[in-house]
Amino acid sequence: MNKSIKYLALLLIIIMPIAAYADGRVRFNYRVSGSDSNPELGAKSVSSYKQADGSDGSAQDKLDSQSFSSFSIHYVSDYGLDFLGGGEILLGMYQFDKSYKTNITCTSVWLHPVSGSAVCANGTALASRSASGTSRSLDIGYVYPIGEMSVGGGIALPVLGSSGDLTVEWTALGNQLSLRTAAGLGNTESLSPEGKSFSSFFLNFGYSIDAYEVLLNYRSISSTVAAPLDKTKGVGAMLSSDELSSSSTTSSISIGVGYRF
Repeated sequence: MNKSIKYLALLLIIIMPIAAYADGRVRFNYRVSGSDSNPELGAKSVSSYKQADGSDGSAQDKLDSQSFSSFSIHYVSDYGLDFLGGGEILLGMYQFDKSYKTNITCTSVWLHPVSGSAVCANGTALASRSASGTSRSLDIGYVYPIGEMSVGGGIALPVLGSSGDLTVEWTALGNQLSLRTAAGLGNTESLSPEGKSFSSFFLNFGYSIDAYEVLLNYRSISSTVAAPLDKTKGVGAMLSSDELSSSSTTSSISIGVGYRF
């Protein structure tokens, strides 16, 4: 993402509340529950190795563990704008951190393409796949007070930066069958995931108690990431593909507190 866009977004968050000269409130939300789609790749065909009946070898990428955490910081104010009709503008930052690990195994007997001898049996471990990442977004929304309560919502724009790591730790056998050993490479294959798409919306509800607020927030996130592969070795050779792509959908329930000043 262009650095100037990131800096502009940060300035919107920091400067606009200071320049507003209007009453406002600060809110903090933290995820307490929700759901996250399974990141495992499931059953895969391995065309470079055959079974006894001539069909492609088969493998499985199965989830071992995963974690997800998130929080948001918002500033809410009418900024002295009469056309908002009694409502308020919400600006802030949303961040989530995600990680997971999957295990890759053979699910059939693989035969060597030349000798015809068995090289992998059903259930044999080939590798583990580990991923972790952080994403920061600019939240923009609208809040409408109703007495002591408030309702609102908005969208998240992925302009504040993200980072991610994806590694495949091959077993000695997996490294050999994926042709990495022949290429003089070690057992750790590092991939470079890149975000391809991102969309997110949120809904929030607040209840005021004097100068404080109790908050409940719902958020949905859909994203797709992809990592380029080398078809001559490693994951690319196993899948006969030049890209590893995965999509996820996450929902979050967050609770929080706000302070009016």
